[in-house]
Amino acid sequence: MRRPRGIVSAALFTLVATACSGAGTSETDDAEEAALAFYEGLRSRPADACALLAPGTLQELESSEGPCADSIDKQEIPDASAVAHVDVYGKQAMVELDEDVAFLAHFSAGWKVTAAGCVANGERHPYECSVKGS
Repeated sequence: MRRPRGIVSAALFTLVATACSGAGTSETDDAEEAALAFYEGLRSRPADACALLAPGTLQELESSEGPCADSIDKQEIPDASAVAHVDVYGKQAMVELDEDVAFLAHFSAGWKVTAAGCVANGERHPYECSVKGS
């Protein structure tokens, strides 16, 4: 049984987007690499994809669906393999891929996926995401 798709708040991304937008190329490249590694993990090694989830996202998934390595591949996350565009704003990033949109945050251990399987949903709540943190 699938849980309802979560909504990534427009207010959160707008706040982050307006905070500081002078991210360097290295941060952009690192966010892109983390996103691609997450989707590669979904295709080949679910445990690797799970390791790239932000702590709150991992906790949310496991509390509703069970162990991540057993449930991540059952989520409605498209098979993305190429990055179209990356926006980094401080410690937050939005990565637009060929088949999906993912949101990431920078932690001491690097970039982690906070939401994936995201679909544009209008102005008030611009994205609905299959996997997201609370």
